[in-house]
Amino acid sequence: MIGLVAGTEILPRPAPLDARFSAFLLDGLIFFVPAFATQMWSLAAPFDVALRIQAFWMLAYLVYFAAFWSFGHGQTPGMRVRRLRLVDGNGRDLGFGRALARAAVLLFGMALGIVPLSVMLDRDGTAIHDRLFGTRVIRMTT
Repeated sequence: MIGLVAGTEILPRPAPLDARFSAFLLDGLIFFVPAFATQMWSLAAPFDVALRIQAFWMLAYLVYFAAFWSFGHGQTPGMRVRRLRLVDGNGRDLGFGRALARAAVLLFGMALGIVPLSVMLDRDGTAIHDRLFGTRVIRMTT
């Protein structure tokens, strides 16, 4: 997957936006069923309970992605289906802390619409959270 040229490692180009986005949507479906039920219930719940439910799902989102990126060989279930993998600048898996921070930037960047825009405007097709954390989502060749 990672080629060597003159003793230096060269990572493949980032995976296309449509593949990354569809993997993200597939992972979102995993959250949809349990989150939808609790979110609907929280509409009738007192404000403090609803706030705790929101906080729980935000934390669950962050831990889900960070755990798969660091302990799941750089792949969430959605990324596995789309044959994508998250790697650092040396082609290795991320540590949990770095993956957690990347997930937080991804979550808030998606909510603000910055992530897809950053991919479309970047000459290399690298998202802002990948630039910040020195990571890359690549397409697996085998």
